[in-house]
Amino acid sequence: MGCDTLKARMVAGDAAALYHEGKLEEAIAKYEEAATHDPQIATIQLNLGFANLALYQANPKGKVGDDAANKAVVAFEAYLKLKPTDERGRQYLVQTFVDTSRYDAAVQYYQPQVQNNEPEAFNTLGLIASKTGKFAEAKDWYTKRVAADQKNPDPKVSLCVLIWDYLHNHAEVLGDQRKQLADEGIGQCKAAIEQAPKAPNAYTYTNLLYRERAMADVTDDEKRPDLEQANEYFKKAMQLLKAAK
Repeated sequence: MGCDTLKARMVAGDAAALYHEGKLEEAIAKYEEAATHDPQIATIQLNLGFANLALYQANPKGKVGDDAANKAVVAFEAYLKLKPTDERGRQYLVQTFVDTSRYDAAVQYYQPQVQNNEPEAFNTLGLIASKTGKFAEAKDWYTKRVAADQKNPDPKVSLCVLIWDYLHNHAEVLGDQRKQLADEGIGQCKAAIEQAPKAPNAYTYTNLLYRERAMADVTDDEKRPDLEQANEYFKKAMQLLKAAK
């Protein structure tokens, strides 16, 4: 272990003590100093990310918090360059994108995987978009995931769930717009059922989407066909769940 590495670890120890005392800005400065001595120590980047994220959470609406959020993203990205297979680090980065509403930064970070048409990148960006309130963007990413992984039913179910969640939480969406979205989700779920006929989730969400579709109908006679379809898929989902026990 070289002198620079020893110095980095000593300074990082001081940073950790400051962090536990709640002196976040001083801790961040010390972690940044430690990184200048040895930028190859992954845990320093990880802890620098955590410290900046804590500072953002303490000041989510001010410039200090905004700067800290940007630094947290940079630190977690640096950590993943040093530990590219660490799933924990990837989860921290994704959660930071969500918690700090850094959707655009997430899109930029995942551009290489997007260019390679990687389904997991589409899934991650869809998740981040949905959790930051960007339904149209989330729907687009999940649709791209479906196209990139056509033999897998899971992307279809994810898109189905996204559409149901949006309709369920937006009762103001009515008429043809509601029916068109519901039909799109139902179509994805039915395609998933064709690929995995014994998996109950697609049946469950087909049921739920038919119920959301019925909200666009005015009279009971108009609602009845949708509700009857919903009941059929609900019964099938229950049968499959019982059979799995």
